Amino acid sequence: MIETKATIGVSEALAQFGLDGHGVASLREARRTFERSYILAVLEQHQWRVGAAARALGLQRPNLYRKARQLSIKLKPEDSQP
Repeated sequence: MIETKATIGVSEALAQFGLDGHGVASLREARRTFERSYILAVLEQHQWRVGAAARALGLQRPNLYRKARQLSIKLKPEDSQP
């Protein structure tokens, strides 16, 4: 988790999303990593209730299902999450 600071450095931001390795991730991969992490965090915050998570994210529920499918997030309770 990122500590509360007035500013955050690039290396800290990259480390938060696992992008601080020797190679440089593309913007597309960085965005995918961020979106996946953020959506997972919101789902956990709302006890995996998709409707509540969608409202918190400002999405319609079908769009959250679509985004979850694109990001390989399993939404069924019997599926284990990473």
